Amino acid sequence: MKKILAVVLIGVLFFGCGKKSDEKPQDLSAKMVTDSSAIKAVPIENVNQKFNLQYKFQKGDSYQYRMTQNTIDNLTFKTDSVITQNLNQSIIYLFNLTVSNIDKDGVMEISITIPSIKLTADANGQRYFYQSGITKDTNEVKKYAQYEALINNPFSVRVGKNSGIIEVFRADRIVDKLLQLSKPPTQPTADEKNALRNNIVESLLKPLVNQIFRELPNSALAKDSTWTHEQPAAPLLIFKLQNTNLYKITGLEKYNNDTLAVIDAGLNSVVTGDTKYVERGATYNFKRPDASASGTIYFDITRGCIQKANLKTIIHISFTLEAPTPKGKQKGSKDESIKTTNVLELL
Repeated sequence: MKKILAVVLIGVLFFGCGKKSDEKPQDLSAKMVTDSSAIKAVPIENVNQKFNLQYKFQKGDSYQYRMTQNTIDNLTFKTDSVITQNLNQSIIYLFNLTVSNIDKDGVMEISITIPSIKLTADANGQRYFYQSGITKDTNEVKKYAQYEALINNPFSVRVGKNSGIIEVFRADRIVDKLLQLSKPPTQPTADEKNALRNNIVESLLKPLVNQIFRELPNSALAKDSTWTHEQPAAPLLIFKLQNTNLYKITGLEKYNNDTLAVIDAGLNSVVTGDTKYVERGATYNFKRPDASASGTIYFDITRGCIQKANLKTIIHISFTLEAPTPKGKQKGSKDESIKTTNVLELL
């Protein structure tokens, strides 16, 4: 089970309740079906016209997104025997967004509520299922506490017209709910509670909402325009991973009465660090991880928001090891491939 929850943070936590969703459980369940197909739109006449990509939300506007994260994780570990682990996991989230304020600089404060989450997984033939509002067993709910804590407990984000997420805050209700569900033996101190809240924001909430609000170029664009966004360097095993997102406008299309910019998304990864690592007499020789990403983003220029996105990432990790044992040196190897697909849909 820990393996399943950990994968969410690759890709992708807590008393109190927020505003309840006005939608009935059956209405929510009907929305938990992913549509991964391409948008059916037609090219516009003037494909070379110039435009800007900006978030154009207005105070009081409400939006609903569905986000699906699919992960396939295949691992093989060899020593005297061979161990294989295969995980196929899908998590579907619904997000309700309401614009609560816009300041003089155009920075939007948006309240976000998650009314429904559904998880299905198969780990080496063992099946797992969780769906908010349907999973009622106390032990099962506790097992999926990090998801249950999100349900109907609003948090807030600040978003610039082009800058994407500036801040994620007001996550205290999620923290309180997680602590209520997980029932730790001792109540955390104020510092421990703050650390937990920061971890939830940085490791769970930000990666989710970053799929909805991406950093955009602050300049006029046209067909074939390109731009990049460098992510903060991140540790990966014994290496440092520097990812740069690559974007290109491949066309303009008409969808209903709106104009969509079709954006091709890619990734350039630079891995640095030593490939050899020694710990407690064991020597590990790593291959530099391979990371790649590709996909398509449909940005609604008319409404000023992402209409749909379908993005895939692949990470491949492998190493060999040699360790002393009472019977002599033991050799082994590990090979792991993680494929993640994120589908975002404006409903």
